[in-house]
Amino acid sequence: MRTKIIGHRGGAAGYPENTLAAFKKAVDFGADGVEFDVQLTRDGEVVVIHDELIDRTMTGSGLVKDYTLAELREMSAGEFFSPEFKAEKIPTLAEVLKVVKGLEVINIELKNYLPYPRLEEKVLKLVDQFGLREQVIISSFNHYSLQKIKRLQPEMKTGCLLMSKMINAADYAFKRGFNALHLHFLTADQEVVEKAHFMGLQLNVYTVNFPDAVVGLLEKKVDMIMTDDIEMALEIRDKIENKS
Repeated sequence: MRTKIIGHRGGAAGYPENTLAAFKKAVDFGADGVEFDVQLTRDGEVVVIHDELIDRTMTGSGLVKDYTLAELREMSAGEFFSPEFKAEKIPTLAEVLKVVKGLEVINIELKNYLPYPRLEEKVLKLVDQFGLREQVIISSFNHYSLQKIKRLQPEMKTGCLLMSKMINAADYAFKRGFNALHLHFLTADQEVVEKAHFMGLQLNVYTVNFPDAVVGLLEKKVDMIMTDDIEMALEIRDKIENKS
């Protein structure tokens, strides 16, 4: 089993998160896949952005859900990072899928602490429009939302996101029909990894930006490493594989 390197919010160091520029660069770098977050606009469009508030990453203020797509497109989604990315606009899920459809893994995180009516249905419809069921895994900290995904489309892969070091996390995920655990990398000890694999679950970790941590997680044989620095992680994996 080869651990996959996944670009977190695109994961291309030097590029603004969750922008088409970052996703295009992730493809160029040779990432195995990408991870990104989706929310809904006021007019029901599925957009790719992490924070519920646009203040950190866009030239505006307020909640994503309170703006239409057209209104959000009037703002920059890259200028916060660097003036050279001023022209970057908030991307739709469809635009991102078009860029990354050739990757092995597409991890769509449902960012729905706030109520987003029919977000699950809209995401599944777009995934099917692009013919990407095999490549997509849907994750969320909202496990009710993951259960809804399973009701709507039982074969869709799901990953339950956890922040804490949960007791019997693999049992929890298995009993609810989820396909993977998505853990903070500091909580992914060898016992957790082995139990997840024993129960037929993937063990995927976020967000790994330290070289020593990448090495340790490769040794533990986690399934996916999500990182903000694809180049770094790929280089380490290549070096380890070339030694063996």
